[in-house]
Amino acid sequence: MVNLEWYRTFKAVYKHKNYSIAAKELFITQPTVSNQMSMLEAAIGHKLFTRKSKGVVPTEYAKFLNNLIIEALDTLENIEASYSNSVKKEEKLYSIGISEHLYKSFLSSKNLTSFKHLTIHFEQDNIKLFDLVNQQEIDAAILRDDKQTFDTLSCKVYSSPLVIVGNPNLDTEELNEYIKNNDLKKIQYWLESQTWFSHMSTNPYIKLFWLHCFGKKRPKVFTNYIVPNEYFMLQELTKVEGVCVTLKENAKEFIINKSLKLIWQSDDYPVRDYYLVVHKKQNVLFELLKKLLID
Repeated sequence: MVNLEWYRTFKAVYKHKNYSIAAKELFITQPTVSNQMSMLEAAIGHKLFTRKSKGVVPTEYAKFLNNLIIEALDTLENIEASYSNSVKKEEKLYSIGISEHLYKSFLSSKNLTSFKHLTIHFEQDNIKLFDLVNQQEIDAAILRDDKQTFDTLSCKVYSSPLVIVGNPNLDTEELNEYIKNNDLKKIQYWLESQTWFSHMSTNPYIKLFWLHCFGKKRPKVFTNYIVPNEYFMLQELTKVEGVCVTLKENAKEFIINKSLKLIWQSDDYPVRDYYLVVHKKQNVLFELLKKLLID
């Protein structure tokens, strides 16, 4: 008779392609993982994993078995999680990962009183954020790409165009005439002659904007000031006659109070989509955050 725990262990090994990492996730020893996989292989009569120098590779039998059991195993784990949540007396402590420059737009203006305890985990790297959720080191994250595995839930929660904003004292009369005439070449030259701010040394927003609006991969822009936080970068821009590419949502309050002005919002501007990613065991949190971020 096959033990249910063997299937749990199989799922972890299949996901990580590594016995040691699977053991850490399941809070058991590596020999236990190895022993359980040997017993499962003996029970079904087929080799499931081939050992390599840096882990294991699933065989075709493993892929077939995974497709057979994953839905049933997920259903069982969801039932267990729901039961566990219903009988817990203490308040749940949740953790949400997000980059610092997105925190202002996503969470700081939201009513977080739905949570009794909440920890914000700042991380700039999208891949690291997703891995933290996938490994259950944090409960949820806001990502700029839609990433999914068998163990995560995701949905789009936010979209914002990239726009160019600048100091309100900046003389843009000449630029406005170029924009009126849709003279992209002169718009580009005017922008390249300005004092530039960026929140990252690699200038991803500037490059993305140039690619969409001017069809060029390498903008001739010299970044004068790099402030590694988009919101703080915008604050500094209120003091210097310069420009930057930013999410329109992040600049909204600065534009409203006239401490910055919208320089250009091209018809070809790129839109950035952002996604909520939550581990499947946190389905209750997933629904709560969707309501908080989308409604």
